This record gives sequence, C-alpha cells and structure tokens, in this order.
Amino acid sequence: MARTHISPRRLGALLLPLALGNAFGAATPPAAQVAFAPPAEAKFQRYGKNEELILQGRILEAVSKACEAHLPPGVSINVIVEDVAPTYPTPEQLNDNPTLDPVKTHYLGGAALTGSLLGDHGQVLTTVTHRYYPPTIRLHSERYDPWSDADRAIAQFADQLGAACRHLAPGSSS
Repeated sequence: MARTHISPRRLGALLLPLALGNAFGAATPPAAQVAFAPPAEAKFQRYGKNEELILQGRILEAVSKACEAHLPPGVSINVIVEDVAPTYPTPEQLNDNPTLDPVKTHYLGGAALTGSLLGDHGQVLTTVTHRYYPPTIRLHSERYDPWSDADRAIAQFADQLGAACRHLAPGSSS
C-alpha cells in the first residue's frame, strides 16, 4: 500500500476528535482518519476548501459516536469519502454565482463512503461501504444545510460501521 502525505489541514481534522474529547474530559475517541478519494477531493475546488473540513468533522463525530464503546483495543478506523455532493449551494458556490438561491436552488446531494476497521498491524478486519443519494431530486432533504443529504449518508454509514465494530467486540451478541 502506498504511503499518503497528510497535509497539516488534514492532520488537524484527524486530531480534532482527540482534542475535543480531551478538552471535555471525555473518553478518548477511537483512532479514526477520514480522507477523500481524488475525484471527491477535486470537487472542493467548487464547493470550498472549508467544506472539506466540515465534512471530515461530521464524519469523525458520527463514526466516533457509533464505534467508541465497541471498538476493540488496537483497532482503528479508516474512512474514504468516494463521492460527495451538496443538497443546497455551499457558501463558496453562492459567492461564485450570485444567481443561485440558498433555498430554492437544490441538487441531488449525498455521499458514498467506504470504511475499514484495521487491526493493530494495519490488516483489514472488515470493510463497510455505503452510498446514499435520494432517488429523485424531489425527495431531497428539506433541511437547509448544504450537506443535509450527505449527513443522512454519513449517519447511515456510521450506523453500519458501528454494527461492524460491535461484531468485532469480544463478547458481543451481534
């Protein structure tokens, strides 16, 4: 497997849950990292680079909540965002194109994610893949957040990853 350079921006996003957990006296969250596949990352030229950090934070939070109580020691989580699209225009898109309406303009948003649970030597223990986009544009989320349908995909993905964590946990009944 090729080594990947992690930019300082990405490293900050990877360490954010640990910093937040320690700041609030919470248990240490699971070791997790989130990266974007090149086609997904390229989209942030249009969506805005800050949006990438927002999504990384949302994914890390959802995965941490789903897995933290059930992740066996030494197991880490690697998430790849294969594809992502906003439901409503992002601030960058609105800034670049003043004719867009933040409420009336909407897209077929969502996300495709792949998560691997890795053993203490980096071996893949299990992989979860999930993709959610509404079947039609009329069924998009009514929540006026650019990432509302991506959030739905992230929550569904985190639930599936949590089930995989429980399955790995010693003494689990799943």
